[in-house]
Amino acid sequence: MSLVVLVADDNREFLRIVGRLLAERPEPFAVHTVATGEEALAFLERRPPFEAAPTPAFVVLDFRLPDMRATSILRRMRASAALAHLPVLVLSQAGWAEDAAAAEEAGATVFRVKPSRASDLLQVIEEFWAIHGEPDDPAHRG
Repeated sequence: MSLVVLVADDNREFLRIVGRLLAERPEPFAVHTVATGEEALAFLERRPPFEAAPTPAFVVLDFRLPDMRATSILRRMRASAALAHLPVLVLSQAGWAEDAAAAEEAGATVFRVKPSRASDLLQVIEEFWAIHGEPDDPAHRG
């Protein structure tokens, strides 16, 4: 059984790379991907078409999705008892201090600039999980 992770990003190539990196780990993650903020919320809240979605162990969230910013998603998550505890790694193309502050104020666990190399991206995600994960919680396994 693998740990479930939700990755929300509108860049299909990024989703493909993250999915491959996390699936090829010695202890692979079951990666679920969405391209919009509304899809991310529907997945997390188990609304159509995601009624059977597993509960992720953590979320990787692009700061700027086509329909909303990570801050809106984070505020909704943090207001929900079922989602408030989920660790969220927010990634952004730009390292603007105001974006980092807004993400952290809205409830991001960690804000990082998206690494340009796959190996660096994997390291960021693995370090995030090592620090903020709950590896013994069976609710996050799919």
